[in-house]
Amino acid sequence: MIALSSSPASRFSSVDPTPTVRLSSSYEAQRPLSRVAIVASDPDSFVDDFAYIATVPTGVFCDNGTQYVSPVVFSSGSDSEMWFVEDWAQYLETDGGISQGMVVGDIPQPLLVDLQDTLGTRLYPRITGSTAAEIAAKLAVSEWASSGTAVVALASDTFTQPSTESGSATHTLSGRESSTESFSGSASFGAPTSNNFTPPSWAVWMHGQFNWSGSEIMTHELINPSGEVVDYSVYTQMYFSRNPAYVSSPVPMQFWLPVTEYGVWTMNVTTDQTHTTALDCKVTYHPGYRHTIDVPADSKSLDIELRWDNVATDLNLALIDPNGRMVMWAPAGSILSNPGLESISLPYPMPGEWTAIAGWMDATTETNNIELSWDISRFPENLGSYLESAANGAVLASLLNAPLLYASASDVPAVTEWALERLGVSNVVLVDPADIHQTSLLTELSGLASLLTIDTYSSLSGNITEISKSPDVVVSVPVGTGDEFMAPAAYSAAVHGSPIFSLCGDDNVMTTRAQETWAPYLIGPEINNIYIVNKYENRAENGWYDERIPNKFSMMESVDSFEGFLSSRGAYNATAPQPVVVVAPVTLIPTSFDRSLQSHFQSGRIPAETADLASVLINRGLLHRYIYLTAQSADTALVSLYAYTDGATFIDNNYNYYTLTQIENSTDALESAGFDIEYHVGLDAVVSSIQSQVALWTLSTHGTLTLLPRDPPDRPNGPGFFSMRTVDAKWGFEISESERESSGDSDKLVNPVAYQSELQYHTTVSTDEFEANLGDIGSPIVIVTACLLGGSELPLMMMRHGAVAVTASPRTVYFQPAGMLSVLLAQHLCDGLTTGEALSQGLSLISSDYSNPLDDRNPRDYANQQILFGDPSVKLYDPSVDVHVPAVNPLHTSFGAHTPGLGVNPVAALGISDYLPQSLQAIGAQFDYYQDTNFSEFVSLLSLRTVTIVEPGAVSVYVSNLTAHSDEVRTFVESGGVLAVIGVDDDMAWLPWPVDYASSGGGSSVTITDSQHPLLTNPNTLNSTMDYDGHFAQVWSNLTILATDGSHPVFAAGSAGCGKVAVTTINPTGGVRDPFIENLISWSEVPSIRLRSISLSQQIIWAGDQLVITLELTDMVGNPIEAASVSVLLNSSAVATTDLGDGFYAITLDGQWTGVNVGDFDLLVHASLAGYDTLTLHLENVFTVRPFPWVMLGVLGGGVAVAFGGYLYLKRRSGSRILRNDSSKMTKRERERQEKKDTKVDPKEYFGV
Repeated sequence: MIALSSSPASRFSSVDPTPTVRLSSSYEAQRPLSRVAIVASDPDSFVDDFAYIATVPTGVFCDNGTQYVSPVVFSSGSDSEMWFVEDWAQYLETDGGISQGMVVGDIPQPLLVDLQDTLGTRLYPRITGSTAAEIAAKLAVSEWASSGTAVVALASDTFTQPSTESGSATHTLSGRESSTESFSGSASFGAPTSNNFTPPSWAVWMHGQFNWSGSEIMTHELINPSGEVVDYSVYTQMYFSRNPAYVSSPVPMQFWLPVTEYGVWTMNVTTDQTHTTALDCKVTYHPGYRHTIDVPADSKSLDIELRWDNVATDLNLALIDPNGRMVMWAPAGSILSNPGLESISLPYPMPGEWTAIAGWMDATTETNNIELSWDISRFPENLGSYLESAANGAVLASLLNAPLLYASASDVPAVTEWALERLGVSNVVLVDPADIHQTSLLTELSGLASLLTIDTYSSLSGNITEISKSPDVVVSVPVGTGDEFMAPAAYSAAVHGSPIFSLCGDDNVMTTRAQETWAPYLIGPEINNIYIVNKYENRAENGWYDERIPNKFSMMESVDSFEGFLSSRGAYNATAPQPVVVVAPVTLIPTSFDRSLQSHFQSGRIPAETADLASVLINRGLLHRYIYLTAQSADTALVSLYAYTDGATFIDNNYNYYTLTQIENSTDALESAGFDIEYHVGLDAVVSSIQSQVALWTLSTHGTLTLLPRDPPDRPNGPGFFSMRTVDAKWGFEISESERESSGDSDKLVNPVAYQSELQYHTTVSTDEFEANLGDIGSPIVIVTACLLGGSELPLMMMRHGAVAVTASPRTVYFQPAGMLSVLLAQHLCDGLTTGEALSQGLSLISSDYSNPLDDRNPRDYANQQILFGDPSVKLYDPSVDVHVPAVNPLHTSFGAHTPGLGVNPVAALGISDYLPQSLQAIGAQFDYYQDTNFSEFVSLLSLRTVTIVEPGAVSVYVSNLTAHSDEVRTFVESGGVLAVIGVDDDMAWLPWPVDYASSGGGSSVTITDSQHPLLTNPNTLNSTMDYDGHFAQVWSNLTILATDGSHPVFAAGSAGCGKVAVTTINPTGGVRDPFIENLISWSEVPSIRLRSISLSQQIIWAGDQLVITLELTDMVGNPIEAASVSVLLNSSAVATTDLGDGFYAITLDGQWTGVNVGDFDLLVHASLAGYDTLTLHLENVFTVRPFPWVMLGVLGGGVAVAFGGYLYLKRRSGSRILRNDSSKMTKRERERQEKKDTKVDPKEYFGV
């Protein structure tokens, strides 16, 4: 029994055994499973999201203290997906390959064929359903033979989309110009000196300048009337701003922000001198307009636009939340950036009264008509609560090794009740932490089993962490369109053994605080080409606003809010660091939120823009321990240091001293950890090395978002540009490789572009240009030490190509602290720390720790805002130490009552007597027997069967039922099932493929026409002595005739899609029955021959042309069929074939043949090979030979390739054409075959033939 309490300390008890799942635990407690689950992705539906979540407990589950893991992939056919599943298949080759592949949902047949070829295994069963509850129920009965416990979560297939709320307001600004108030202030030693001022009631924006004469360095904090610090400066930045070596004249302390509230504002000034210094204080006030907007609960976005008609003026826009905090703004400093228009798109605003502020900078007495307009979109009601219920249900089900089923908030679907009864569930755990279910649901569930309800967040967290012992947390956000990130995030949470929460919980308060951290990033850097320019006089990044990017007080408010968010859910651990996985695009939750959590929280971002890509990135990261071994250069690190620190002294936050030699410090650690080192800074060499699939790439260079300044900056999705060399060298240098740093500057910084001799070799590379040369790069960890690239497309691009972790900063970084961080990252990773631990420890040593800020001093650096893109549990592995972990074959291993893919007996027998039960029992088959009394269950479980056999004489009894379910029969076979109809005795029109039965004739002996066919030889050899009644007047042209009555077919079989169908009028009796039935069952394991592609040497064929037709034959998983017996008919004419090897066969039609044979030609292929099913395939209108024209207008040369996937390759009953272009990528297996072919010597090449 499972005991549960509703208190925050509630726990599951008496769960035996209790799994241990911790990121910090050794991988001895985790084992890979040799299986894969592919879930169809539909970004416009919610069914696929809940289907994916229901699949998670089949790919991640705990049994006897071990966590078993295998991929669960949201499939769209992307390159990223194919590279990942190819790597997974390659890892498992040592263990015999993938033993089990499952498909959930409707995936296009061509994509399935490509996936099967890539994985090298058959993807079956294919579990489909019209509702998420149906899919979950089928998954449960497919995976579990029985289960005493089931987890039930809430799910809905559709949600009502609320209408968008819109509004507008107009206002005329006239007669009020900006004005400056000057007053005297002071600064005294010992404590901050307060200098007060009160903005006038008409002011909406202000710019303060506090200056002084003298050499002392001062800093400030600006405090609003509510007592909150909203602006500040730091000592190091003010030092440079006042230093004549860096500025033409000293720069005052400044602030620039909207007037968020009226009253007395205080400028607290601190000086480093012991005397009192007079301050020259100026505050310029700008007029404008304020308007309140009521934002309802569950808002998805607030989109506001400001327009004005005096377009040669500069207006700015800001949004103030109901608590009076400035959350977002449009602070463009140039009227040319967007004349007459500013806009803000704010995701996930908190409810309440917001204030929009439109401020006219440097206003005149002219007239300016302005208009504010806004749209507020909302989530469907309770969407986030449903997703949280399902996702956490998946985590709990994984920990308990129990199935996940679905209910609505009010009742239990019939299909869920059916699954509960079939599995024999006695204990149901209802997961609904938001407590949105109704009493009627509890009543129904209580009537089905003993019910335990988790209806609070603290109870949910307590139960999960008690079992997993993991402090980890996963957070995401709902989207509301059906492309939901909470679905793949559930897989992450299951592996981490952690609760998963929507950051939109608590009415978007947490998301609002997260958005606030990004506002300063809308003030961009000053750049000259790719290089950052120090302009302390300007309001810019790298200018006097630099240290506010991000605002440390907003960052601390964010992490404090997150601690409260977790505490209210019973998930905050104050005594230990907490890894946090953030699954959301950077456009929805800014990466500055992740950085705000450092360093108590070890955050890692999954930045995918779609749910299907998120699933790939999550799977790749969490399975990195295994698939990293498939990389070609897993024992090699690439060091690309173009601009870097070389020999400088560095002091960290704890006053530890270092001599920072970035190259040697990094490579010494890597070499000590057993890695070979490659040094490259030339673009082509770097690309080549990355393509060799190195384990780690550390890059130190110049970077920027765009080549020219943009206002506002293109952040977070700037294209990204960085510096490299056109000619390769081991590293960047100012003089030579041996004299890296010039004695002329002695700044201990290597900056090649500052030297004309090196500038000529400099090149600027964009992310797009870099990506154009990349393919599958393995699974590297990437350390980026460059300005701004963390706010560009580079990190996500690298992850799409395989990188499991990328660290990069979205803002400007500075040489020494950034270089020190890159060294610490490399050293920590080599010491065995996770990427999350490595970054957190590095940041806490040399930069801002917002969760535990320094009390008595500023941190050494504020600009290291590096973000970890990727799962924080990723490690750097050494192939000589972290060796192959044998995978567990789920088909041969017991996990209690969890029998992956074998919850339903593989054979279904449909009959009218004990004929099939007696035979199946005699041969030891696992089967279920069905008659008309339980025909509905026969249909409901059909898609989960491997083989379905219809008893002799049963067709006439079930013809009406079979006709009604003809579509289900087609789906079963084409998905990969085997259908055998024996002793046919009635009309076969219900069969999706044309077979006409005739009752005339009969006998006790047949004529065998394909004596080598596996149905007649494996494992039993059948002779011709078999009773039959009737024959087939016609059979589908893609079936192979195995036996006749002398003139008419009585036994035919062949492939249909990915499955097989056999029909016969033979009625096996006596000693023939059991061997015959055993052959039918064994047939499911026999490989089939498939025509994978056909190519023509030219598109347009004239009489007298030579034509070469090339056939590619493979099995269903892409292995080439070599040395087969292949015969081909073109219409009725037999033509010769030539075996080219490696599964390719050629038909050469010379000019004489095409000269006398014109018109349209069908192609009939017959291919056989011992141990394989015979291929019989009829293709219509494959090519046309045209009569040679008297006037030839033009001939188009070149070849055309036509590929065939599953049933699309077969002649349809309707007679439609089946040719299609093959756009699939070359798989690793195909590349290996091509490389093998390329090594063969072709004598023609030597003789110029």
